[in-house]
Amino acid sequence: MVSKCANPACLARFHYLHQGRIFNLETDAVSSDRKSSGIRRIEHFWLCERCAETLTVVIENGAVNTRPLHPELSAGAPQEPRKNVA
Repeated sequence: MVSKCANPACLARFHYLHQGRIFNLETDAVSSDRKSSGIRRIEHFWLCERCAETLTVVIENGAVNTRPLHPELSAGAPQEPRKNVA
C-alpha cells in the first residue's frame, strides 16, 4: 500500500489519487533466499504533486529509485531558451 511519497527526501503523505502521480512498475518477485523467482509482479509507487514535477520513479539494478525527469538540466547543462508562442 502506498502511504508516502516515493522520494525519500519528501515527507508528503498519500491521501487522494488526484494529488501527485502513481507509478506502476514491474518487478521480479524475490524468494526468501534473496534469489529472483522469475515471477513478475506490479508494484505501485506515488510521487506527490511537487516531486512529480521534477522526478520519476525507476528500477535500477533491482532497486526502486527516483530520478530527475530531465537529467541534463539537473547536471547543470544550460537550458535552451523558450520560444514565444503567440
